[in-house]
Amino acid sequence: MNDKRSLQNDDLIDEELSREPSKSAKKREMLALQALGQALAALSDKQFRKIEFPEDKLREALEAYRAIPDKKHEARRRQMQFIGKVMRGVESESLQAQLDAMEHTDNAEKRKHHQAEQWRDRLLKEPKDATAFLDAFQTDAQRLNQLIRAARKARELNKDKGEARSLYRVLYEAIAH
Repeated sequence: MNDKRSLQNDDLIDEELSREPSKSAKKREMLALQALGQALAALSDKQFRKIEFPEDKLREALEAYRAIPDKKHEARRRQMQFIGKVMRGVESESLQAQLDAMEHTDNAEKRKHHQAEQWRDRLLKEPKDATAFLDAFQTDAQRLNQLIRAARKARELNKDKGEARSLYRVLYEAIAH
């Protein structure tokens, strides 16, 4: 008899547990939302303006957080908790997707910049590698060779007035397109 009641109680407890997440699960979810809020708050102004927020209240809360000086730790902590609370009522998946897309784009841009820097250094050391660059990327060969010569000459005379930078710009433009 006790076994039967025990089984029924176990079934009721299982039902209750399956309906509502545990306190720990709620806390983990809140911390994840706060972490997303931190990531959004850490964006540059340009990136922050690109984000499409589902609610103005969230944007305002994040702007308020960004306005709080770094020295005001407790105020920033409270504001971040408020951001987590606001985010509970918002679909965070779209915000996370926008953040991930932005990060992916930033990484691709960084790779292009590094590649242009490497090509510039390589071409300044060995100008004959220009043919390899021209095979890989579309750009004006005559202009490229002029920039390489000017940058090498300026470097030899220790009078670099932006020639290497001009070469870099042409290389980056060719790589980016």
